[in-house]
Amino acid sequence: MVYTPQRWIAEDATYRPDRYYRYAELTALLKDWESGNPGLVSMDSIGTTYDGRDIWSLTITDGTTGSHDTKPAYFVDANIHAGEVTGCSTVLWLVNHLLSNQGDDTVRRLLRETTLYVVPALSIDGMERILEGTSSRIRSSVRPFPEPDQQDGLVREDLDGDGLVCHMRVADPNGPWKISDDDARLMVRRGPDEKGGSYYFVLPEGRIHGWDGGAVPLAPDLLGLDVNRNFPLDWAPHWEQAGSGAYPLSEPETRALADFLLAHRNIHGSQHFHTWSAAILRPSARHADEDLPKADLDVFKAIGALGTEETGYPCISIFHDFAYDKKKPIRGVAMDWVYEQTGAFPFSTELWSLPRKAGVEVTDFIEFMRHRDDSADVAMLKALDDHVDGAGYKIWEPFEHPQLGPVEIGGWDYTFTWQNPPGPLLEEVTSGNARFVLRAMGTAPRISIEQPAAERLGDGLYKVAVIVQNTGFLATNISEKAKAAGIAKPVKAEITLANGELVSGKQEQDLGHLEGRASQYEAMRYM
Repeated sequence: MVYTPQRWIAEDATYRPDRYYRYAELTALLKDWESGNPGLVSMDSIGTTYDGRDIWSLTITDGTTGSHDTKPAYFVDANIHAGEVTGCSTVLWLVNHLLSNQGDDTVRRLLRETTLYVVPALSIDGMERILEGTSSRIRSSVRPFPEPDQQDGLVREDLDGDGLVCHMRVADPNGPWKISDDDARLMVRRGPDEKGGSYYFVLPEGRIHGWDGGAVPLAPDLLGLDVNRNFPLDWAPHWEQAGSGAYPLSEPETRALADFLLAHRNIHGSQHFHTWSAAILRPSARHADEDLPKADLDVFKAIGALGTEETGYPCISIFHDFAYDKKKPIRGVAMDWVYEQTGAFPFSTELWSLPRKAGVEVTDFIEFMRHRDDSADVAMLKALDDHVDGAGYKIWEPFEHPQLGPVEIGGWDYTFTWQNPPGPLLEEVTSGNARFVLRAMGTAPRISIEQPAAERLGDGLYKVAVIVQNTGFLATNISEKAKAAGIAKPVKAEITLANGELVSGKQEQDLGHLEGRASQYEAMRYM
């Protein structure tokens, strides 16, 4: 069977939950949703990418109950990393679900009482190259960084023209790899003292720039920019934090996102979709839990637990449980900036996990990727066999390399096995994670007017009284971080008279911040 990953790419703007969407089809789909749902959906560009493409946003709310900016709002974005296209598909599943289920009580209430802002894809230029099959490893932008030109070494390239950039194996008695006894498609490590077999060097599929005929070094990435390291909070130059850019918000994509978030101060929470370890990440990337405000940490855990219920993914701290280097926190990330700059409660969900699908237990994802047992690969390949007839792994085929001579090309289709699920497995990932968004939307503060009363005093005078109450989960100041930074403004009550005049009391009264249910559980612990 010839494996063609393009089968998972949408051919038109019709929504399908088992397809990934390129920019043209994505744009057309969003426009169809806007035109088909007047008063509910509006589409705007929040800026343009490095290559000049519009970065689209959708605003979704029932316009008959008020303007979008008069309601508490939730924000979702995806594809800040170009190849993590499951995120965009999760946003599309979410929007389609809302628009297709407007008669559902929960959906109707959310649309009436809250606003949803979505940016389906941020690093669109890189996403487009990956979905068209011309590149496989673009972190974010297609702007060359940190060097303007390609450096010498092996550069990934689709040599055999099949729309995949896989691996090459080169037979060599000194090679560190061998063919697995358990599955002849897989390459496994040669034992430390093993001799007398057939061995290989395994390299990325590609061409060697500036090669002198000796060792084959891997070229530094030409597109090494990581816009999720480009945010102002704790930003560091690229020699300290790889991919961080020339300066904070140097990239049009990050500037557009930051401007949008700062312009929409009604946002109480956000989700930023990534792939691929089946985990819900929460702040902080740079601080231990004990250094966060306790009330905020409790809220992160409570909302994160909703996500765990919907997806089965654990909700974990980046600092404690997801650091690439425990001694070197990740810097300049969007999620920490959102929390500390806007006071909202953000989460970054790592969608999809091939090991999880295969039943392989992973306790430390970073360590697993570095030192996993060969049996894990056997189990993962079997999962692809069972669920998608082996799609996602290219059988090794002979190829005459222009520099290395006879090689074989094959191996994992990284984009649609490790980084994203094959199309038939897509909806089982997107649906649960989209439902997490719906539940998080429901945690907003909600101001209500209770027990209005007008007591007649005589001579045309009335004593008017109401109770102003927050019936939502979150406080009106959202987070302790927002309160400490002065981001959240206190609640004000104002009486407006159509006729007559106010003879006692204040026309406007400062009510301060109104607590929600999130702060009202602690007392029960001592009862």
